[in-house]
Amino acid sequence: MSTAAELNTRERIDSEAPRLNSMPFFGSGKEEAWSMERYFAQEGVDPLSHAFEGKVAVHPGVGGGMVAPEEVAERLESLLDTPRSGDSVAYVHVPFCETHCLYCGFYNRGYSRGESARYTDTLLRELRLWEGRAAQQEGPVHAVYLGGGTPTALEAQDLERLLKGIRSVLPLANDCEITVEGRLHNFGPEKMEACFAGGANRFSLGVQSFHTKIRQLMGRLASREEVFRRLELLKSYNQAAVIVDLIFGFPMQTMDVWLDDIAVARSANLDGMDCYQLNVYGQTPLGRAIREGKIPPAADIPMQSAMFAAGVEALQKAFYRRLSLTHWARTSRERNLYNLKVKGSANCLAFGPGAGGNLAGWFYLNQSSYQKWQDMVNEGRKPAMMLMRPDARFYFYRAVAAAMEQGWLDMAALEQTYGVQMRSVLQPLLEQWQRAGLVSLQGSVMVLTLAGQFWQVNLSQLMQDFLKHALDTANV
Repeated sequence: MSTAAELNTRERIDSEAPRLNSMPFFGSGKEEAWSMERYFAQEGVDPLSHAFEGKVAVHPGVGGGMVAPEEVAERLESLLDTPRSGDSVAYVHVPFCETHCLYCGFYNRGYSRGESARYTDTLLRELRLWEGRAAQQEGPVHAVYLGGGTPTALEAQDLERLLKGIRSVLPLANDCEITVEGRLHNFGPEKMEACFAGGANRFSLGVQSFHTKIRQLMGRLASREEVFRRLELLKSYNQAAVIVDLIFGFPMQTMDVWLDDIAVARSANLDGMDCYQLNVYGQTPLGRAIREGKIPPAADIPMQSAMFAAGVEALQKAFYRRLSLTHWARTSRERNLYNLKVKGSANCLAFGPGAGGNLAGWFYLNQSSYQKWQDMVNEGRKPAMMLMRPDARFYFYRAVAAAMEQGWLDMAALEQTYGVQMRSVLQPLLEQWQRAGLVSLQGSVMVLTLAGQFWQVNLSQLMQDFLKHALDTANV
């Protein structure tokens, strides 16, 4: 599963949930100084490798309050009468995976051919539950993302009718980006052509590494040669943007192997690539295997930071365009619209078990139980199990998060748009981060250094928490 799909699972809601027990308190005197220091980076060390003790693994955000479970359906119903405004995307979750990759904490359901049609039937019914309602039908949808799980696990005919169903039900913009995420194993000509027939114009493929031994160790089935052949076949149609995900920090992945992964992806002349850091979660098979000594440890933070820096240098030398801190484009076909918009304040219509959506800052999560999701849809009910109301400054905080994903923050522009005097509030924090080597200040613009880019998720979360407590305490 890619980071894009992770944004629409339990982790997305968790990252937006209140963290009242862990947030510092802004008081006065020594207590205030002590609290402020909790936001500071370490000084006198190499900032790339040692700015913080560890990395934040969830996507940054500032949440509001949870809606009581018994009120979720009624509150959602009232939101449906308000047309969407601004940017909008749609996320469709496909929960099946042929195998459970060791590093993935989101494995949901094993795949069987017979389940493909039943799942697609139910999903198409869910798409029609809000048909005609203002929140779904009014205003263009600029990007659609089929994530998972493994969407390419579905049978060819179901991929085609699902994509056609999305196009017939949702008001897609003329230039809508329609992404199918998947794996190259068992993604052959029939499924590729079904996706094209359904209107897919972008593929995000989880290669993770071209190194066959690492792939097999992590539970990937296709060899380096098979992966490369499938990429060449998909590209030969010349019908869509083709992107691959690469991960750095795997066990047994040396710096030479990581740079070879980038070189192989470059040699395929793809439209772009995404470079992500490996996160090892304790509940995953990889976390357990490392803990039990069955697999060598993953790269530590200093090694991962060096890999990050080496990847940035390699792609800059190859003149790739940087769409965000983790997404790189080689051709004009790659726009990465979904990822860029969903990390900001875009509305997100969500479908499928465990999918997370957003209507004007109200985040909702579909029922994660596959059976309960099916039952609710078949009963004619939207299968939402959780709803969170937005923070009063939702759009401001999401604008901060989206800007940090780009590696720079125009504070004057944000002040003008949202009426928040953030420069004066952030001054002590930014001065400390500058001393620590994480940011540079260019007038009213804060720019992340290379070290700051590596620690961006930490910095984004710390900045938003810092702003929230300072502004809430000042009651402005």
